[in-house]
Amino acid sequence: MFFSVVVPVYNVEKYLCECVDSILSQTFTDFELILVDDGSKDSSGEICDEYAQKDSRVKVIHKENGGQSTARNTGIKAANGQYAIFIDSDDLYCDNHFFEDIKNISTDNPDIIVFRYCKYYEDGKTDDCGISLDDLDSGNKTDFLRELVRRDAFFCSCWSKCTRMSILKDNNIEFDTNLSCEDMDWYYNVVSKAEKFEVIDKPYVYYRQRENSVTSSFKKKSITDYIYTINKWSDEFKSIENESEKEVMLSSLAKLYCNLIISYSRHSKELKDCKNEIFSFKWILNYDLNPRTKIISKFAKIFGLSITCTLLKILEKVR
Repeated sequence: MFFSVVVPVYNVEKYLCECVDSILSQTFTDFELILVDDGSKDSSGEICDEYAQKDSRVKVIHKENGGQSTARNTGIKAANGQYAIFIDSDDLYCDNHFFEDIKNISTDNPDIIVFRYCKYYEDGKTDDCGISLDDLDSGNKTDFLRELVRRDAFFCSCWSKCTRMSILKDNNIEFDTNLSCEDMDWYYNVVSKAEKFEVIDKPYVYYRQRENSVTSSFKKKSITDYIYTINKWSDEFKSIENESEKEVMLSSLAKLYCNLIISYSRHSKELKDCKNEIFSFKWILNYDLNPRTKIISKFAKIFGLSITCTLLKILEKVR
């Protein structure tokens, strides 16, 4: 078994068939599809069972609702493939040669294979993620990650890469069930163990944009997850002895901090009690390999972080 495709499923009857069909239509067929029904209250569970009856590659696990992290962890424990692929149940693949392309590039058994994605809107319009992975040299881990950070292509999302299963299972890497923004912490655990990378400069995933999705709505828990992740991994990365590697990893984290600052600027009233903790990470803006970090860092040095947040809020309203 080459691929294990893990799909957490919860109340997505509207989108589930489109997702599963895009997987089952892949030209490379040596994979298992693990649908983890996380206690759905709509017909999602029944839809999963119908696919399992029609296609022997489909495995269905029904469990009590525990959240996306528990569903993914459950899927990985049941997986038998050499590589793990994650996709959310409201997203889909836009190219049915995706698995074949990944298989062809994995001849040297890379730990992580990175690819691009497109945003997919309810009206059918698409928007490329806007980054290039062309001419990336994956021979040296630090140089490779440095270039990803510089190109704004260091994505923590688990569904924007393919991961060698042994990295996860040999190191007991799971999604933290206490986090709602679990991908960030998960990916830093993976990157810390990975050594060999490959990249394909093609978009394969349609990342659906839904108004009421977890990623589009404001939740204070997401902010505290960002704070937790930055706090945890900044301590970890500051202890790296190799200065070049330290700069790269802290710069990747600085981009996440910029995302946190932008979220704070939008919801400063709701996040008053988090302000001091958020602002305490201002030092990380000094690691500005990422273009967005470089801009926000310059403004913060000139105007201070509070005024910078106000300017960000004004800029968003003008847009």
